[in-house]
Amino acid sequence: MPIIIKNNSHQDILDLVTTKLLKKDLVSLPTETVYGLAGLGTSLSAAKKIYKLKQRPLSKKLIFHCSNMDMVKRFFILEDENSLLAKKYWPGPLTLILKRKSKQIPLELSKNEYCAVRVPKNTFTSKVISLLNKPVVMPSANRFKKLSPINAKMVFDQFLDTNLIIIDDKKCKVGLESTLIKTSKNYLTIIRPGKINVFDIKETLPFINIINNKNKNFSGTSNKHYSPNKKLYLNQKMIKRNSAYLSFGKDKRNQFKNLSKKNNLDEAAKNLYHYIFLADKNEKYQTISVGPIPNKGIGIAINDRLKKASK
Repeated sequence: MPIIIKNNSHQDILDLVTTKLLKKDLVSLPTETVYGLAGLGTSLSAAKKIYKLKQRPLSKKLIFHCSNMDMVKRFFILEDENSLLAKKYWPGPLTLILKRKSKQIPLELSKNEYCAVRVPKNTFTSKVISLLNKPVVMPSANRFKKLSPINAKMVFDQFLDTNLIIIDDKKCKVGLESTLIKTSKNYLTIIRPGKINVFDIKETLPFINIINNKNKNFSGTSNKHYSPNKKLYLNQKMIKRNSAYLSFGKDKRNQFKNLSKKNNLDEAAKNLYHYIFLADKNEKYQTISVGPIPNKGIGIAINDRLKKASK
C-alpha cells in the first residue's frame, strides 16, 4: 500500500526522497500542474520502472524536470526562441522540446536526441531536484490513459498495489498538465495545450508561425487519455438521468459539482480532474456529464482533456 507523507520541508523528508531516487526507486512528487511519478533522469533503469508501473508505451517519451535554468543548460541545449520562452515562463507550466547536451541523459529517453524539459514551480520538488544535482523524469502519477492526479489521494488510489511514497503538498495550483511546445526556426508546434496558450506565446514571440501538431511521441498526444472509468459526456446543457453533472457558471438544480460558479476558467481547470475523480467514485451515478466550457484561454486545454477523456 502507498505511503502518504505530508510535506513540511524538513530535511529528513528531503533526505528520504533523494536517497530513494538515487537508489533508482520511484517517488510521487507534487508540482503546480499535477502530481508526478519521479525517477532519476540519468538512470535508464529508473525510467523503465516508470514505464512498467504506469503501463505506458515506450514510444511515449518522459518529461525531464530541472531545478532551474542553469541545470537545464548543463544537460540540454537552450537557445534562441526556447531561451526567450524559458526566461519568461520558468519556473512554470511550460515544457520545451530541447536537444540533449549531456551524455548523462540516456539516449533511449530521447526522440532523435530531443527531450521534453521543464522547470516546475513547486518549492519541495525544486529542492529535491537541486539536492540530486541532476534532472528527474516525471510523467503524471497515473496509470496510462487514466485521470491525472491533482492531490495525494488521487495518486494513492491508482497505485494501491504498490509501496510508493507520495509527498502530499495539498491540491495542485494549476490542475492541468503543462503546455508542451516545439520550436523550429520560425515555426512553433503546440503538442499539448495548457495554461500558457498560443496568445501568451505570441506576445513573447510575435514573429513565430504556429503549425498543426502531428507529433505522437510525447505526453498527452494519445487520442484517448485522462479517462475516468465511467462514460463521460461533453457539452451537456441538460442533466442526464443517473449522470453526475459538472456545471460551469450558474448552478443547476441536481448538479453534482460546479467547476466554477464565478465563470473562472482557471478555477475550473484546478477543479476538473478532482471533480471527475469524485464523480467516478460515487456509486450513485452511472455516467458523468460536463456542461459547456468556453474554448478560450485555459478553456482550450480543458476542452482538449475532456475530448480525449470522453473517447
